[in-house]
Amino acid sequence: MRNTRHVIVFALVTALSVLALACPALPASAAESDPARRAALESAMAEAATLLERGRGSEAYELYMRLLRESPGDDAVEFGLARAAARIGRWNQVVLALEILLEKYPREAKLYDQLAHAYLALNDRASAERIQDAKRALGQGADSAEFPLADLEKRYSLLQIHGKVRGGALYDSNANQGTDSTDLRLGNWQVKVPDAKARETFGAYLGANIDLGRKCERDSPWWLVGDAQTYIRYNTNNDLGNTHGRESQWGRTATGLRRLDSDTLLDIRLKAEIFDYELYQHVSALGGEAVWLWAATPAFQLISRGGIDRRVYSRDPDRNGAYYNAGQYLRFFFGESNHSLMLGARYTGASANGEDYGYNGWEGSANLTFNLPHSLEFAPFAAFSQEFYDGPATALETERRQDDKWRAGASLTWRLTESWSVETVYQYVKNDSRSALSNYAQHAVSAGVVWSF
Repeated sequence: MRNTRHVIVFALVTALSVLALACPALPASAAESDPARRAALESAMAEAATLLERGRGSEAYELYMRLLRESPGDDAVEFGLARAAARIGRWNQVVLALEILLEKYPREAKLYDQLAHAYLALNDRASAERIQDAKRALGQGADSAEFPLADLEKRYSLLQIHGKVRGGALYDSNANQGTDSTDLRLGNWQVKVPDAKARETFGAYLGANIDLGRKCERDSPWWLVGDAQTYIRYNTNNDLGNTHGRESQWGRTATGLRRLDSDTLLDIRLKAEIFDYELYQHVSALGGEAVWLWAATPAFQLISRGGIDRRVYSRDPDRNGAYYNAGQYLRFFFGESNHSLMLGARYTGASANGEDYGYNGWEGSANLTFNLPHSLEFAPFAAFSQEFYDGPATALETERRQDDKWRAGASLTWRLTESWSVETVYQYVKNDSRSALSNYAQHAVSAGVVWSF
């Protein structure tokens, strides 16, 4: 089948090239003799280019196909058609258009690169190698950077596997999210709460995640997806042992379906999570989550997120119940370095066994990402949230609990190589609650290395 396809493509390329050489001036002279027609063609080409830049690949492709019939042999139309066809995965059409252009411009190095991409997308490594050899024979490799076929081929593999492993050191000014003092006023009572005071600590962390995707068919938008993640933390302050907080472990696994095309992404997964303190007390969760993304333009995305899970607390059954959230986010890309800004808001809620532990809340957030010189990425963030509980925090209080939480910080990542990075993160959290037991402030800093694969 592969050889048959190549014969057909070669025959079409040859036929079109012969026609183009036999009467190269006909379309141009016809258009030049009719200024109105030429103006209409230029307007249509500008519209097609605008559609393509806005991410509307299917519409751009259809318009370029009409333009090709109106003005065969037009280089701008051929190149625009190749770009639009690549956007929607019509790789045979990409090959045809680029082969025609290479017949006219055999020394244009970038065309060889794009054609090799298209052949790899068709799972035809032999043709990609042939095109790369032809480019090398030009003796102008400096005009276009060489690319490793083995790495490029992975982009078009039906099975995609990516992940990260990270580790490093940390400092936490309030590892137990404690108060300023053990003497607290709860309602009308002045009480002493042991181990309520904030505990600072140094520590270490280790994290890992792996993401897998298996495309159902080469030209299908559907993927089978899954992920597994873990994060382990160890604190050096021995005083945290009194509350079983010297170490913690978190793990997650999820599987589901994803639909991905040029403009939208829909990802639905079933997940299971567990958070454990010193193998003494843990919280387990089982539920589902969904993400929908629409790329309205290359510079603007609309993102919707939501999830619900059933949580079980091993030593606090009153907190058992359903926990849910739904959010809407806007992401903008700007600048030559493709910086980004994401703004969003989400609703949160819980329906717990213990009536006092149920709540409704909301969160607003802002995240900036700056891609700086020397492979640096700087990402400041800020968020504010409120939680309104159905009852008081303790039996001594009569007022319903309400928490107002500020969270802000930044991360700095230095990418040393394609696989290795150095990261550092700072975060400040301030929780103002109607219950003195839940008032706290926290500064946390971490620094470590990341291996990506």
